[in-house]
Amino acid sequence: MLVSLSLPLAATANIQYRSAEIVVAGPVTDSSVNVLAYYPKSKLSIVSVTRGKELEKAKEMRLKGRLAHVNVLVNKFAISNDPYLSYQWNWQNIEAFSGWDVNIGGTSTVAVLDTGLAGGGSDGIGCVVAPYNVYDPTIYPEDGDGHGTHVSGTIAQSTNNGIGVAGLAYGACIMPVKVLDDSGSGNMAAIVEGIYHAVDSGADVINLSLGVSARYRITSDPILDPALDYAASKGVVVVAASGNDGSRRNISYPASHSSVIAVGATDANDQVTRYSNRGDMLDLVAPGGDTSVDSNGDGYADGILQETKIGGSWGYYFFQGTSMATPHVAALSAMLISNGTASTPMDVKTAMQQSAKDLYDAGWDKASGSGLINVSAALNWQPGVVNPPSMCTDVDGDGVCVEAGDCDDNDASVYPNANDTRGKKGRDGIDNDCNGIVDG
Repeated sequence: MLVSLSLPLAATANIQYRSAEIVVAGPVTDSSVNVLAYYPKSKLSIVSVTRGKELEKAKEMRLKGRLAHVNVLVNKFAISNDPYLSYQWNWQNIEAFSGWDVNIGGTSTVAVLDTGLAGGGSDGIGCVVAPYNVYDPTIYPEDGDGHGTHVSGTIAQSTNNGIGVAGLAYGACIMPVKVLDDSGSGNMAAIVEGIYHAVDSGADVINLSLGVSARYRITSDPILDPALDYAASKGVVVVAASGNDGSRRNISYPASHSSVIAVGATDANDQVTRYSNRGDMLDLVAPGGDTSVDSNGDGYADGILQETKIGGSWGYYFFQGTSMATPHVAALSAMLISNGTASTPMDVKTAMQQSAKDLYDAGWDKASGSGLINVSAALNWQPGVVNPPSMCTDVDGDGVCVEAGDCDDNDASVYPNANDTRGKKGRDGIDNDCNGIVDG
């Protein structure tokens, strides 16, 4: 039986306050000042200011004799009570706990274009809006595969309800759009129809945990490209999976489209997985899991755990893939929009890239893009403030830094998760995968 675990929310390094506004005592009658709200009982005005200038503007008001201050955020003092939280290693790896102190995605909507969303789970999704079935608009987009429901759970699984697992942007709404059939297959026209529905129905973010194999090396499609451009023109963030082909040169389409945020996958040790496609168009990585190992020793495979329905039965399943990584980025996008950290697709992408954790080469690289998303850092991102690059020593060029656990940086076949049983170095007395066990 799974056991419960209570994890304290990590403390933030600096006091948090609402962006682009300050609090001023008394009414503000200056016509040049935009008053967002006035609280008559306390006689406080909420005044709009330029993002990043909150402290400066509050000081200016004080110099004019007005009581003014940044609008400090407060939070309930609570610990997520979802009993299987301890098996969701992904949240700790991307600093979700401290991120939840800042924002949970409320007021944002994420459209999940996938196999649909199963209804009736004990944990479930807290908010579902504008469901749509491309194949038959008269019926609910029921998920007969399980993929779409699992993806939706990573984004917005009901959280702090004493049941099951947590979702990242658990205050956000899911817009389930069935563009894949119950075997997990679909077509460009169906996806295009789904995108137009999502955009026109008010989605802030579109999640595409789907695509065309990287082996076809396509970066555009005359049917789908206009729909992706339409979403971008309406300010909708589109996030897509880089694919699971294990390619070192190409990522899948539509992730390869210029307006889409392309997402690769990492394991529980923050290493890019073998199956995750790499290439010039990759933007970021997020937890995608590896169900072949239990590197953290919790007794279960290191997949991404969420509630879903498979073969008519509800349960909590560990999945792996860039399909699982993508909703982490979609959820963080929703949190950034909800928090006011970023409002345009470009700002959302920049916030995540500039706040990401470097995994390999300093800055961007083909394996991990700009790095592993960091929820807390992204929510505290400000334009023009870039996190300093982390140290990465990679003498043998195998894509794994010494600082990230490469135990022999003079041999490109030796690095965490290398094949320790077969191939050129198989059974040679060398610990190829850096796990402390030779040829195991």
